[in-house]
Amino acid sequence: MVKVLIVEDEPNYSDTLEMFVDELGYLVSGVAPEGEMATRLFRQEQPDIVLMDIHLEGQLSGVELARRFQKAQPTPIIFITSFSDKETFAKAKETAPSAYLTKPFDPEALERSMELAIQQAFKGGGKFSQSNSNAVLAPGCFFIKERNRLVKINQYDILWIEVEDKYCMLHSTERTFALRLSLKDLAQKLDPEVFVQTHRSYLVNAPKIKEIDTHTYVVRIGEKEIPLGKTHKEELLNRLNML
Repeated sequence: MVKVLIVEDEPNYSDTLEMFVDELGYLVSGVAPEGEMATRLFRQEQPDIVLMDIHLEGQLSGVELARRFQKAQPTPIIFITSFSDKETFAKAKETAPSAYLTKPFDPEALERSMELAIQQAFKGGGKFSQSNSNAVLAPGCFFIKERNRLVKINQYDILWIEVEDKYCMLHSTERTFALRLSLKDLAQKLDPEVFVQTHRSYLVNAPKIKEIDTHTYVVRIGEKEIPLGKTHKEELLNRLNML
């Protein structure tokens, strides 16, 4: 799940943002009214996105805090402020925020800004790969678009992937997602040391394999029986530690 850190010193706005983030289906990883607490939460929680007021209680402003965050770990930051003057905007712009919204903010504008911020954050430096309209792959995880939210899935929590019509059905430890992405393209984006193809229509997380029946050509992950194609059998067995 996408984690959101809220840095806001006005209780009414912090409560509103927390409720808004929760309604979108994202996880509020922390709420901080001032810089030092925000810094601690940022280090502990490693949020995927930060909603930041510019003028905060204490010695650190939102702009200074954004610089500190970006130096430690580049992270999408959306400024939400009551100040719309050119000077404030110029200072905020120096930190390359994902968006700059003024209070009272439009919930729809914030929603769109959050979605775009997450996508754009993984677009540069080879961190981002997008082969379809509803899946974003970042290092070690997926951001899958569902209606008006992005759902974060750790790729190592994926059990298996199977082709169904024009979709790849991604089965994780928690739920199943339908992606309009070919199995070949998806395989190229996953960890090759973990995922292995067992059949032309199946890709599995090798460490999750419970049993391999070489007589019936079946691989079992939990209670699920996955076909093992003859052309993939040797490759799979060579990948496993056998006694």
